[in-house]
This record gives sequence, structure tokens and C-alpha cells, in this order.
Amino acid sequence: MIKRRRRARHVPFTWVAVAASVAIACAASSQKPAVDAALSNDALRPESLEATLRVLDQHPEYVDELFALTLKHPKTLDRFLQNTARKLSDDALSRLTARRLADHPEGLRQILIATLDEVSDEPAPLGAVSEAIRERPQIAAMVLVQHDESVRRTLKALMSEVGKNRDARRSFLLGVQENSVAMAAVIAQDPNVMASLLRAFGKVGLKAGKTELEALLEAVAPEDAE
Repeated sequence: MIKRRRRARHVPFTWVAVAASVAIACAASSQKPAVDAALSNDALRPESLEATLRVLDQHPEYVDELFALTLKHPKTLDRFLQNTARKLSDDALSRLTARRLADHPEGLRQILIATLDEVSDEPAPLGAVSEAIRERPQIAAMVLVQHDESVRRTLKALMSEVGKNRDARRSFLLGVQENSVAMAAVIAQDPNVMASLLRAFGKVGLKAGKTELEALLEAVAPEDAE
């Protein structure tokens, strides 16, 4: 009986690329010329990278190793982070990133501290953070009230900034006026705080001239009439 010769099996290029990637990983220094040659080819590079990503999708543990290695390559890491930061304007990607940060509170805390430090003297990113708070004021307030020190230190810092910035001072006073009843309701619960405010007004030195007194009486009269 004549045996048929088995036809040679066609190996897809993607798996060849994967094999090459594994070989490269095993002997990086000796394989560097081959890697340069493969990645410098515009036609082969996308397919090779895609093949590698497919394997990574199937083996998440390889991603962990890749990440650990990437930390040792500052140029590549920085390039990835630049691309990530630019693409975070995409809502889906930003929410995925936020979800992962929320899964790791210590990392979230550190990235927020580092971000605030980085934007502290740059108008554009400062404005971006301010706009984010404006979009989610209730959540921003919820964040502040999580810790006693957060409320007190932020209020102190806010008063410092308001004192230095005329536009901010105008907005602050408007905010106080708009929320005067709510603020009075909170302050009235503690006579010591009310007394402190009255002493502070005296210390600052209110200019109670005729014009100021007339304006005060006009403002108070409608409330008294009720």
C-alpha cells in the first residue's frame, strides 16, 4: 500500500512572529539585529506586533512580565505614558483607567498628589482640574468631607487664595451670598463659632460709615419684615 505524503502544513505568519518574539525574549542581545530588521519593515511590523498582542491577550501573566521589563526602559515607558495621557481625552479609555485606579486606592492617592504637584504652576492643567471639579461639584465636596483635616486645611488654603485673587474673591463672596441661609444654619449650631466670627469682624475692623450702614439696613429689612 502506497502511503500518501502528508502535505506540509502552512504556518501563519502571526505564529511565526510569536515564535520569533519568544526567541527574542530568550536571547535579547543576540537577537537585536533580527528585531531591528523586523520592526524597521513597515509591512511586517504591524503584523508582528499584532501577533504579540494576541498572545498577551491569552496570557495576562506575560503582560505582567512585560510591564516589569518596561519599567527598566525609561524611553519606552515615557512614550507609552505620553500616548496614554493624550488618548485619555477619550471617555471610554479614561473611564477604564479611572476604574483601575479606583481598584487601587494607594495608587490613586499617589497619582492625585503627583498630578496636583505637577499642575500647581501651569495655567492650562490647573484650569482643566478646575473644570473637572466644576463638572462634579457634589462629588468633589464628598471627597473633601471624608476627613476632618481635608475640610479644615482646604478651607484655610481656599481663604488664602481668595485673599490673593480679586476674581476669586468676587466669586467667593457671591457663593457666600447664594448659600447664606445654609451657612447660617450650620454656624448657628455652634455658639462658639458664631462668637469667633463676631470677634473676627471686630478685629478686621468693619468700616461702619453711613453708606455701609444704609446698605446693611436695606439688606436686612426685607428679612425682618417677614
